[in-house]
Amino acid sequence: MMNLSRRGVVTGVGAATIARSRSAKAAGNLQIWWGLGFYQQEDQALKDQVAAFERQFGIKVDLQIITGADLITKFIAAQQVGDVPDIVQVNTGGAFLQPQASWDDRVLEISDVLAGHENEFLPAALSSCRYYNRATRKYGYYAVPIKCGAMMEEIWRPMLEEVGFSIDSIPKTQDAFYDFFQTVQDRLRSKGRRIFGLGYSMATKEGDSNTLFNAFLNAYGGAGIVTPDGALHVDDDKVRKAAMTALERLTSPYKKGYVPPGAINWGDADNNNAFYAKQIVMTPNATISIAVAQMEKKDQYYRDIVTTGIPLANDGSPVPGILGTVSAFIPKAAKNIDNAKSFLRFFIEPARLNGYLKEIRGRFLPVMPSALKDDPYWLDPTDPHRPIAAKYGLLQPTIAPWQTFTPAYAQVISEQVWPAAEANITQKGMTPEQAAELAISRIAAIFEKYPMG
Repeated sequence: MMNLSRRGVVTGVGAATIARSRSAKAAGNLQIWWGLGFYQQEDQALKDQVAAFERQFGIKVDLQIITGADLITKFIAAQQVGDVPDIVQVNTGGAFLQPQASWDDRVLEISDVLAGHENEFLPAALSSCRYYNRATRKYGYYAVPIKCGAMMEEIWRPMLEEVGFSIDSIPKTQDAFYDFFQTVQDRLRSKGRRIFGLGYSMATKEGDSNTLFNAFLNAYGGAGIVTPDGALHVDDDKVRKAAMTALERLTSPYKKGYVPPGAINWGDADNNNAFYAKQIVMTPNATISIAVAQMEKKDQYYRDIVTTGIPLANDGSPVPGILGTVSAFIPKAAKNIDNAKSFLRFFIEPARLNGYLKEIRGRFLPVMPSALKDDPYWLDPTDPHRPIAAKYGLLQPTIAPWQTFTPAYAQVISEQVWPAAEANITQKGMTPEQAAELAISRIAAIFEKYPMG
């Protein structure tokens, strides 16, 4: 167990600052900032690994566990004053933080930490740690993969059964899949039940709205919006059509009342909360956090909550999932680089990393596919959620997120360009075509600020 008297564990910027001032800061102490888990087992698993590292290496660690949004804000401020931690890990860092920090030459290139493990990582996960540095004018590995996940769909089975459906009733292709839940809502409403069919995240803040839009853009043929060389392709008719279709398909159900009105203000945990409150029949989610947080409730975990993968494309072809990888990095201005590298090498030892991911209940998937072969935990047929997540995240084709190719798309995410386009439709009366053209124009302007090569 951790000794909290010498290690600050906090959940906000103000509290984190206070905790840090009280933490031991002797030369040689390793400063780690880590994103707060969704449930306490996630935080405890990290504490256990930190304690094991301290015992093995004799290095004291100042660990701060901070809510994701606050951690990003705090790190940006720390960069400005030159007082950064030695290691940073935050679930949304790959979207909001790391591409830009690597571009600005503020993150350490750590190929040497990955040495010997390169072939063990899932290719899309390893690609997600490869960023462009404008100072060196080349790509490099600026993080180590820790965990990953792909888009899932979480569904209340009892709500379907209440109106005469089963899980097998759900169509397999994109539009038919989501339209089905509108039908479920109609039937529930006819019985006096005020429940919404679709739990779409549509706020212009945090990460879930961007993740959902990108998944829809990909499903409608827009995967080529950014290619691995960092080039933008919004002039491609296929990409433009995919963007317009994604906007229409996300906003039309909202305007028709099939998505909760408050979804335009949801934070990243709010679709989970709406699901638990049984306000929605289903919700897309980037991990199986909804199910695993309810593991003690056996009926809910093993029967009532159903996890499915993303639908097929409308033509029936498989859609490669966008693999979201959570990684850890070392700021270039860190004071304890050697110890930071030692910790990351220690943490990504295959057996240790697999044990950590199991301790956090399998919410995230292994970034090393060998775990599926070596440990029956991940494909356990008695578990209704993990094997589904593993299938869609590790066994079927996936692609790396576009922001790993260029920090320009990370700025698109940070500016909430696509969620803002949704808001232009739902709140300002624009057509999907108008909103898409405005978004595309802004994205093109952003990309001009990031010349590569």
